Amino acid sequence: MQPAAQYLRMSTDKQRYSIESQAALIAEYAAARGYEVVASYEDAARSGVTIRKRDGLKALLRDVMNGAPFSTILVVDVSRWGRYQDPDQAAHYEFMCREAGVQVRYCAEEFPDDDSPTAALIKSVKRVMAAEYSRQLSDRCRAALRRHMLAGGKGGGHPPYGFSRQIFNGDGSPGGILTVGERRSRYNQTVRLVQGPEEEVRAVRLIFKLFVSQMHGATKIAHNLNAKGIPYRREGPWNYDRVIYVLKNEIAMGVYAFNRTYWRLGRDAVRFPPSEWLRVRVAPPIVSQSTFQAARKKLAELSRGHLTADEMLAQLKALLAKEGRLSSRVIDLSPDVLSSCSYVRRFGSLQAAYDQLGYTPIKEDRRHLPTHLREKGPILENLKLLLDEKGFLSTAEILACPRLPAVKIITRQFGSLDEAYRAVGYNRTPGERVLDGRERGRLDRERLRTK
Repeated sequence: MQPAAQYLRMSTDKQRYSIESQAALIAEYAAARGYEVVASYEDAARSGVTIRKRDGLKALLRDVMNGAPFSTILVVDVSRWGRYQDPDQAAHYEFMCREAGVQVRYCAEEFPDDDSPTAALIKSVKRVMAAEYSRQLSDRCRAALRRHMLAGGKGGGHPPYGFSRQIFNGDGSPGGILTVGERRSRYNQTVRLVQGPEEEVRAVRLIFKLFVSQMHGATKIAHNLNAKGIPYRREGPWNYDRVIYVLKNEIAMGVYAFNRTYWRLGRDAVRFPPSEWLRVRVAPPIVSQSTFQAARKKLAELSRGHLTADEMLAQLKALLAKEGRLSSRVIDLSPDVLSSCSYVRRFGSLQAAYDQLGYTPIKEDRRHLPTHLREKGPILENLKLLLDEKGFLSTAEILACPRLPAVKIITRQFGSLDEAYRAVGYNRTPGERVLDGRERGRLDRERLRTK
């Protein structure tokens, strides 16, 4: 029996049986031709148009280049290897394997799987066809999504602050309000934006009133909201960026603007100017058009008078002297400095701003974490310790814990962070964790007010 590895890939998590079907087909092919599958590499719910995030393929190529214990890689077909928009990219990865003495075999393809000119020609055509399929599918999906949104439907992602997602049935009758993580249950239903919850609507109106009528700045408005105990939808307090987002978003007038960015087939995003955005009225306005335009005019005037880089660094230096350390959370919780996002936009990253101050963040280098701490047993033990210490688990707390490896390693070991959480008895749903985070943010704000 010849030792072989199998490579399995499916594009989305909705292809429930794709991985199993590929493995079964490869097993049948291997048994008929005298191969023994000794290693398996998998990329579940990963697009084939790029190698980004395809940890399975990266691990396979890395093992091949370092001397793999197999001489053949079994793949179902050319498209599972990849739908790269440049067909030479797929050929390059296959050539790397062949140079290392490992052949790539496509189990479901009908062309002769050898090094003949005929096989090379047919394989090249297949690669072009795989890339073209992705392009056509992308165009169809984009056109369908545009029609859906022009008709008033909601695309993906969370609803803007002050709005909720509501189901509408095929006959136009309204259904229930969707919470975080919930989806429509039937394909003939449509999800649209509606006003609500009421406390968020009141908060949006208060933000515009303070900004336009009472001439408060965004930072002062954030402090005002935090002092009143008005929570933001996500974890953490109100800050400059969150207030600015509400003031800039045309949804306050009931107008949903989309087609703002174009991201296709693994390429970098292209941002369109506001004149090319598509707009559709989806709900009654929360504030009048004149109020929104007055806020937009004031924002344009203020953008010419922002703090200089030196002034921002001076604020950060004072915060460091006060707190003894810096992090995105420390910065966002402080009323004395701009948000961490503002520093990222001005300096490129928080680390670049830290470098200007000569400050080195205190954190462990996870690359040198002992190998045994990356295994399931120690990860579970340290997650339990962290849960006992903090009373909850989150990505931020995992990143701050020097005993735990990177989040992607935990995900690789358990399949997902949710599975790791459940393994240690932390059975909060994603929606419950969001609410817990809001409550912790409220307590943080109260702590700051009492200082």
